[in-house]
Amino acid sequence: MRLIGGLLALLSFLTVYPVPRRYRSIYDAAQYFPLAPIVGLLRGAPIFLLSYVLVKHYPEGFVAGISIAIHMIIQGFIHIDGFIDYGEALLAHRFGRDAGEVMKDRYRGSYGISIATLYLVLLYSSISSTQPELLPTILLLGEIVEGASMVVTLWLGGAEPYKGLGRIFKERLRAGGAITSLIITSTIYIAALYQIGMWWNIYPLIISMLSSIAISTIANRIPGYVSGDVIGFSGELCYLVFIASWVFL
Repeated sequence: MRLIGGLLALLSFLTVYPVPRRYRSIYDAAQYFPLAPIVGLLRGAPIFLLSYVLVKHYPEGFVAGISIAIHMIIQGFIHIDGFIDYGEALLAHRFGRDAGEVMKDRYRGSYGISIATLYLVLLYSSISSTQPELLPTILLLGEIVEGASMVVTLWLGGAEPYKGLGRIFKERLRAGGAITSLIITSTIYIAALYQIGMWWNIYPLIISMLSSIAISTIANRIPGYVSGDVIGFSGELCYLVFIASWVFL
């Protein structure tokens, strides 16, 4: 029952799905953060079903737009917000701004708007360029990979110097949890691709995980730790990398 309660707590944190109030504990969500790929599976299920229906009757561009909208709505815009915050911090750091202070700023500057626009353009073009018959499965797996990438980045990153969300999650994540998360992701990934006759294609998964490692390396330099914004940045960027990698196959 503790496992179910922890999964529900994580589900309430990473999605907009309704969860009983007694399970809405940020500390339980942090304790069971390695289960993020399973939450990704639950987030991806409605996207899979809808895209499976739409791709048969509507143009790729329309399906891509709907898929992106649902992707962001289901997560409550939490990851894209972190993507914008940390992306803006990285760009502002080049001109002497303190990355940590930029991430705490509640206002969006031109860098934030620019990086959000670039992300949406690349994601839209990647989804609309993916083979229609593969798209539902890839979108589903993208949500799962996003969960795993956040776990890896947090595991390899430094702890926040203050008591933020990133530190709460970091203090409860162990190497065994990160490995468990990767095992869950790999198992679901291979099983899903086996259904479409492409179980051997692990390259998108490897590229995405390498991207999460690179992000943690950068974050350990700028700003020197992994915060909630960095985790969100990792999830969204690896989601994009995963889907884009299928276009080049």
